[in-house]
Amino acid sequence: MTSNTGTPYIEVTDLRVKFATEDGAVRAVDGVTFSVERGKTLGIVGESGSGKSVTSLAIMGLLNRKTTTMTGEVKVEGRNILNLDEPELRKLRGRDISMIFQDALTALHPFYTIGRQIVEAYRVHHDVSKAEARKRAIEMLDRVGIPQPDKRFKQYPHEFSGGMRQRAMIAMSLVNDPNLLIADEPTTALDVTVQAQILDLLEDLQREFNSAVIIITHDLGVVSQVADEVLVMYGGRVAEYGTVEQVMRSAQHPYTWGLLASMPSLHGDPDEDLRPIKGNPPSLLNVPSGCVFHPRCAYAMLNGGPCDIEVPQRLPLRLTNEPNHTVACHLPERERQQTYRDEIASVGVAQ
Repeated sequence: MTSNTGTPYIEVTDLRVKFATEDGAVRAVDGVTFSVERGKTLGIVGESGSGKSVTSLAIMGLLNRKTTTMTGEVKVEGRNILNLDEPELRKLRGRDISMIFQDALTALHPFYTIGRQIVEAYRVHHDVSKAEARKRAIEMLDRVGIPQPDKRFKQYPHEFSGGMRQRAMIAMSLVNDPNLLIADEPTTALDVTVQAQILDLLEDLQREFNSAVIIITHDLGVVSQVADEVLVMYGGRVAEYGTVEQVMRSAQHPYTWGLLASMPSLHGDPDEDLRPIKGNPPSLLNVPSGCVFHPRCAYAMLNGGPCDIEVPQRLPLRLTNEPNHTVACHLPERERQQTYRDEIASVGVAQ
């Protein structure tokens, strides 16, 4: 996938999101920065609770502002959408920015037909007749590969299979030709064949519409297939950021090593057990001091600290002269390079 402009469509800078709860403040997103150009795909990866979905909801303006504090900037074509009021956000959502939610059955209204929901999404942003909107909806259902779209238009979500519901969600998300599409775990709970079809479809549609795409997933295999760049998140922070090639072939953060080592490989011993990352993700009510990953990191305190007291800065690689490949880790770069080679070689991940 290639970009036609070279200018970011969306720029997120130092985004921080806190939720007020009875037990205290939850720091769900803590200083996230990235950008995406039109025609490019960014994959955001991490375990559950890492802040991936909250980041996307902040971009969409779908967080409750009464209980949520958001700081930083989310600029869409130079305009900071965190400063927009609700009517302005409603104009933006669906037209300029759209989202495919993780569970299509929950996201789609069970009492309305698929067609009615797509028609409504289209007419909110276009002054057209119901007949014109119906024609557009049927065209989009056909475009995403739903057979007999005129018949399916009249059916309800429960009458669709999981894969077909996801296709209907994609049709609804793209009906207004958005410039940015956010896909939150778009292949969850789908079998492998349908997953591949959905990912191929997203790739084809991106080329057609030249949209910027953010795909949120816990699956590095999905990222390696569809993304141009990868943002690895842990505990609400960015652990590593770079191109797919950089992150998959020369990962720099111990958490990314753990994600890679936990993936099944065609090149390793088929009888060897997968290697999960030891321990559990942190509570965002009580985030560990210093590097948020240090309680689970096999390399923490290797040089006597300061992993447990100082938050690592996200810095570019200098030895290999890769300014766009950044990592937040206290390990010296030369040690990281060697440790990565030893770590990945031991589990047979392809180089």
